[in-house]
Amino acid sequence: MIEAKNIKKEVKLDYLNWLKKEYAELGNVSDETINAHINSAKMDSQLFREFIKVLGFLIFVVPFNLYLSISGVVTFNSIYYWLIVIFSSFIGVFVALYYEQTLIKKQLKKTIRDKHSNKI
Repeated sequence: MIEAKNIKKEVKLDYLNWLKKEYAELGNVSDETINAHINSAKMDSQLFREFIKVLGFLIFVVPFNLYLSISGVVTFNSIYYWLIVIFSSFIGVFVALYYEQTLIKKQLKKTIRDKHSNKI
């Protein structure tokens, strides 16, 4: 269980370090304030991020897997079918993760510009 948490941490972006690297001028702003901005950006975009995940799944994973099952290229009982299904699901997850991080970064940039414009 601990290993799964560590893997999840590695995949997720550390927004606090990213902001400090992107905006060096925020060095004197407390980590609590920055974390509050990060949590706010995540909450503000939560519904849209979930929509993007579902849309990505519906556009990429479902049609691809339907094509595989209907075309008969690979049969349902074949191990190759299940490997392709898992592979396409991983691609869908990584694309969704990319767009999720991009959306949060965009929201954070907007928040930092609005609230800390005198320091940037």
